[in-house]
Amino acid sequence: MAVRTQKLITDDIQIGMFVSGIDRPWRETPFPIQGFHIENRAQLEKIQHLCKWVYVDVQKSRTLNSVSPAQEFTFVSGYFEEKQRRNGRELLNLRIRTMQNDRPYKRLTNLNAEMRQARKVHRRIRDRIKRTLRAMAGEGRLSIQDLRDVSNELVNSVIRNPDAFAYLSRIDSHSEDVLNYSIRVASWAVLTGRHLDLTRDAMSDLALAALLCKIGYTTIPQEILRVKGTPTPHMNEMLKWSLMKGVKLLRASDQFSSRIVKLVSHHLERHDGSGFPRGVSGRHIPFLSQVIGLSDYYESLVSYDFRDEPLSSADAVRELFSQRDILFDATLVEEFIQAIGLYPTGSVVTLNDDRLAVVIGQNKARLKPKLLILEDQRKPWQVFKRRILDLEASGGEDFIVASQPALPPDSEHRDRYYFRHAGAL
Repeated sequence: MAVRTQKLITDDIQIGMFVSGIDRPWRETPFPIQGFHIENRAQLEKIQHLCKWVYVDVQKSRTLNSVSPAQEFTFVSGYFEEKQRRNGRELLNLRIRTMQNDRPYKRLTNLNAEMRQARKVHRRIRDRIKRTLRAMAGEGRLSIQDLRDVSNELVNSVIRNPDAFAYLSRIDSHSEDVLNYSIRVASWAVLTGRHLDLTRDAMSDLALAALLCKIGYTTIPQEILRVKGTPTPHMNEMLKWSLMKGVKLLRASDQFSSRIVKLVSHHLERHDGSGFPRGVSGRHIPFLSQVIGLSDYYESLVSYDFRDEPLSSADAVRELFSQRDILFDATLVEEFIQAIGLYPTGSVVTLNDDRLAVVIGQNKARLKPKLLILEDQRKPWQVFKRRILDLEASGGEDFIVASQPALPPDSEHRDRYYFRHAGAL
């Protein structure tokens, strides 16, 4: 007998489906209790806002005869018709054509090989930033050369394999300073630049500006920065105004070009003019600053640094999507999400059999990434049982049912060999 209803997370539903059950009492929603067809985008987004999963009646749905738990669409990619998305990307390419390559980048190394290189680059970035900050404290000057070198190394690593550095950035524990946060922002920014086929020079400037975008935080008392969780309104003001102090530090050094200073100074500006410090809008914001601002906003949503309860990657993507043409350019939001995926490398997910896993690589089917199993029912004598699961090759037997917030800094998994050396498994 054919399956009549299937349980789906709301990220996987689309217009035309018939919702016959939801994960909360019907009286708490505006939906009819006898079920309903999803008629339009507004109704779809309302369901996704109120519910985490629903039951879909396959026979009554207008769009599909059968529904797979891991379909090749999301609420994001389903928003634009294919022609609209293509036209949006073409218009974006026209805007940035002077800093694009003629040909798209290709993956040059596998995860195992690149993870070794990425780990060295990640360590060097941390060391160089620390050295730069010490020199600034001692001499009151910033030196660009060390940071330029490691930003180039970051770019080269992401070009060779976009998964390795993103994974390392996500699993690295959150320290009491802004080093790790800035590195994660830079990794998202460069990953987006690679997706957009930006030149190495453009991505090098992008990486350097992203690494420096929070340099003003060094002027804030450390005891304030060590307070984790959602900032108070007073602290928010301090963090916002620290941008001006950071820009002043950059301008005081004759080693930073006006381009880098401009990229940093505009990264808190917003598409609708509600940003800081000048309130400029739309295309008056440098494009690379828009990429950094989008990367910074996304990281602030999923990070423990500035949230009591960080969002999961899917929830953060939903939040970004709701801000299209408000805080950020709609086409750039779409391209950013296409670049990082609904489940970015390093994000934590739950499988249909309740296993906990972390994404270690992306496939062409973005809802079927490569996973590292963190928790399952293995026996003591199965400790060396293979932990890598490729959802694209699993034939649909395994699929993701939920996205989880990042592992907290004190998670037991952070010190496990299999977690920190995923590429070697």
